[in-house]
Amino acid sequence: MLRADPHPRAPARSTGEIWFDHALVAVALLLLLSGYGSIIEGNDWRVTTMLIAAMTGVTCALLRGLGFRFVAPVALLVLLIAIAWIFVPDTLLAILPTGDTFSALADLGRSAREIIVEEQAPVGAAEPIVLVVSSSFGLIVIVADMLLQSRRAAPLIGMLLMAVFVAPGLISGETPSLWLFLAVAALWLVLLRSRTPGTGLARRGAGPALVLGAGALAAAVAFPVVSPDVSAVAASWGRPPPAVFGRDINPMLQLGQNLRRNSSSQALTYTTTADTAQYLKVATLRDFTGKTWRPAEFGRFDRLEGQLPINNEIAIDQIRTTISIKGLRSSLLPVPYPALPIVRGLKGEWSFRNPGLTLRSEQDDSRGETYSVESLEVAPTAEQMRAIETPIGPQLARYVELPNDLPRIIRDTAEEVTAGADNDYDRARALQSFFRSSGGFRYSETTPAAEDYDGNGMDVIARFLEVKAGYCVHFSSSMAVMARALGMPARIAVGYAPGSVIGDRGGSTEYEATSDNLHAWTEIYFQGVGWTRFDPTTNVGSSTAFEEPAAVVEDSEDEASPAPAARDRSQDNVPEEAAAAEATESKTSSRTAFTTLAALLVLGAAPWLVRSLRRRWRLARGHTSVEPLWRELEDVARDLGIPGSAADTPRGFAARLRQRDGVDTDALDRLLRRVEATRFAKDAAGGGDETADLVAVASSLRAGASPVDRLRATLLPRSLGGRVAVQAPAAPGTLAT
Repeated sequence: MLRADPHPRAPARSTGEIWFDHALVAVALLLLLSGYGSIIEGNDWRVTTMLIAAMTGVTCALLRGLGFRFVAPVALLVLLIAIAWIFVPDTLLAILPTGDTFSALADLGRSAREIIVEEQAPVGAAEPIVLVVSSSFGLIVIVADMLLQSRRAAPLIGMLLMAVFVAPGLISGETPSLWLFLAVAALWLVLLRSRTPGTGLARRGAGPALVLGAGALAAAVAFPVVSPDVSAVAASWGRPPPAVFGRDINPMLQLGQNLRRNSSSQALTYTTTADTAQYLKVATLRDFTGKTWRPAEFGRFDRLEGQLPINNEIAIDQIRTTISIKGLRSSLLPVPYPALPIVRGLKGEWSFRNPGLTLRSEQDDSRGETYSVESLEVAPTAEQMRAIETPIGPQLARYVELPNDLPRIIRDTAEEVTAGADNDYDRARALQSFFRSSGGFRYSETTPAAEDYDGNGMDVIARFLEVKAGYCVHFSSSMAVMARALGMPARIAVGYAPGSVIGDRGGSTEYEATSDNLHAWTEIYFQGVGWTRFDPTTNVGSSTAFEEPAAVVEDSEDEASPAPAARDRSQDNVPEEAAAAEATESKTSSRTAFTTLAALLVLGAAPWLVRSLRRRWRLARGHTSVEPLWRELEDVARDLGIPGSAADTPRGFAARLRQRDGVDTDALDRLLRRVEATRFAKDAAGGGDETADLVAVASSLRAGASPVDRLRATLLPRSLGGRVAVQAPAAPGTLAT
């Protein structure tokens, strides 16, 4: 008994339908890409991502149109070659990836991970980030192509598009665009309708389905309005940064992440009896491992700090600073240096720690604390500083230690910069001036992450001296290491740079320090003066310069202006970051455009080229055998969309061709007689030259085809998809068995 299959398979998609499906998904992904502007800055990365995704999508659609079976592996190979040529072209062997290609891409992936972990969205469009985004969209295109082959393609594609849609919102915490949702949803509904058969139950249920779909769409539109704002739930982006001064946290490892955040929060306010705003120290870093600086612990030979080491002839003044903690939560309290053990107003148990005279508690934290601390303002003259020679004994030995494999550029640069100085003070001034003004350095918080040299180790310092762009971590650690290379005891202080004036409190100027004022600077020890601050970071704080004799002119404008200035992040960062991003993106965007254009041309011409080479090869063999000519005739028919059957005999196939208008029947009959004689005659000769007959039949078939069929046969020859014949359409009313 004949009956319909209760579980019919989805009908095979025609070439036009395949391209229509891929075009819908491509437009949807293109729209969704615009939503990623909330997590990545700039525009060039969009060009790179769109072109790579387009190249991958065209590859998939082209191979599907040709009937090729192994689409995903080929598309993955094309994607790999494309991103390798764009991002790491030097590692390719011609166009083939090598082991170095995978290593270089892995390095960029690790750099991207560091940027994602350390920075808050939106991040700069650094090369590692562009690599991750563009390759991700390329993979999404391949996954979409695979899902389109499923019977349940529409709902699966819908889930994929929804995942791509919500990802930026989950990372940045911003509510996704309503209009973007509506546009993508409309495209998905078109895809759903095109994949739904228009017969039977589907036609009867069209009305309820439309009502249900409209209701679901309205609910989805209304949900963001009545629901709370989306909060960031991504593993790294969007989360608050770890505390810089948390218990047992190395502040140098967290300082850069906090500086790169786009939002600013108030840390503290203070007033002071000093004439200028104060640097407030929170932690002291002494031990340099070669990879990072670590907080110092008091040792048996460490000398006490404060008033005792200062010679009597050095001028000092005692000042009072009153500090109110606002947003800082830490087991360490900010204090001016050198602080005296006279602190009033503190709650809980706090004590000063050496080295560094930092104020710390083992069980309390800084929240809500308001306290007054006495400190010294040490003011030697420049002549007194030049006369100092600091012996390096057991107490200072730890402050001049350096790894044995210190990069040569660090020591050479230190010696070159201080070549004209004959004392430690002038050497320190020369280093400070080199970084702040004369060396061509610029302040940048994201360039080190983008160029993969963020941190404070010796290799990072060597790279920083070449690129000449970084933030306080790089400036302070570089000066400290270079000072040690010259034999000067040096360490790093971490805390807050002088803040900005916010008003008047009790007749005293009130200053504010925010998270933007987080800072690191260098301290160098001078016998009889103590640890002296030198700030090498350009555009931040003020440089150190003691009183000179009246006839001496200051070295630079920077050092002639001791008044501290609050850091203006909009002035410090925007120009440099825009230039850095432009330089980084331009390398990839221009190469991406060239690569994609060349790849698309190659992909577009590849089917025609392969088909032409096969035709030439068959015609060459056709001078001695008729079989290649008959194979060529079958492929010509298939390319033009002429129905065929796997069960066709040569005579049956020829009969199908005779039904075409304008076919050269005489040449066809001669080819048929030759191929039947070759296959079925007992002693038939295998030779014969019917190439002219083949050309005549093929030309007549093309002449009788429509312009669209001829164009499709040239650009997308179906015969390249294998030897599976095109099936003839079933007669009306035929039932499946």
